Amino acid sequence: MTNQTMRGVFAVPTTPYRTDGSQNLDELAAGIERVIAAGVGGILCLGATGEALALSAEEREEQIRAVVAAASGRATVVVGCMAYAPAEMSSLIAQAKDLGADAVMITPPFYGGLEPGPVIAALREVMSTSPLPVMVYNNPHSTGTDLLPADLAQLGDTGTFWSVKETSGEATRVRELREALGDDVEVFVGADGIALEGFTQGASGWVAASAWLLPEPCQRLWDLAAAGDWSEAVSLWNRLGGALGQIEGSSAFISLIKQALSRRGSEQGPVRLPLPTADTHAVETLLAAIDELERSTAHV
Repeated sequence: MTNQTMRGVFAVPTTPYRTDGSQNLDELAAGIERVIAAGVGGILCLGATGEALALSAEEREEQIRAVVAAASGRATVVVGCMAYAPAEMSSLIAQAKDLGADAVMITPPFYGGLEPGPVIAALREVMSTSPLPVMVYNNPHSTGTDLLPADLAQLGDTGTFWSVKETSGEATRVRELREALGDDVEVFVGADGIALEGFTQGASGWVAASAWLLPEPCQRLWDLAAAGDWSEAVSLWNRLGGALGQIEGSSAFISLIKQALSRRGSEQGPVRLPLPTADTHAVETLLAAIDELERSTAHV
């Protein structure tokens, strides 16, 4: 499934809302223009950052249509198709294909903390019939299941296994995945706080909520790492870390990103319940970290 155009930084959009609570798809499209202009090569919509589980079926369809139209072939569009039952995942994947997506992302069935064996069986059922390349999102914090490299390697014969989004936080996991999966499956860092560590271990790219807020420095970090300019990459990483740390360490990170975007001119509206709302102090701290980042990189 390796495709050189399906690597690099993939920004994960928020879902902006109007004052009446409906999606603001014009603002979403403007955000896509902004991150593509920064050089980001992919858009992963309807993930956790996009509040996918809080959207209705009609809103999902509207958003996929809007993202595909806004990207207009200039960036890879990946659609989150998370669900508990394999049949529902497959239905969401079929819809994504019909609406023009390039690839999809699925997770282990959430709620229940399943052992890897049943999870792999469920994912195999979905992936074996998927009409689109599949990214498997390993997020043990949210799903209760940590898919180890040996577990994921069992999916290599499905014919649709494009990539892994790795978010366990284990420091050496990207290297271990690279060894277990070989060159046929891409490995993306999914935890913003260890992005550079993942790059040093051969990651194929970075699926980053932070890139929706800070696309230029996130893309610059990837470009430096891809070019092997590790000295400059470490220098940028040390300056970027203050802002990323504020986002990565907050349970209200979606609200934090949305409020920061709103304060910087891209009105997002609130998060939908039951997501928590970031307090004013957290927002101000993040904005101060972004200001310092921008001051320190203004000459680059």
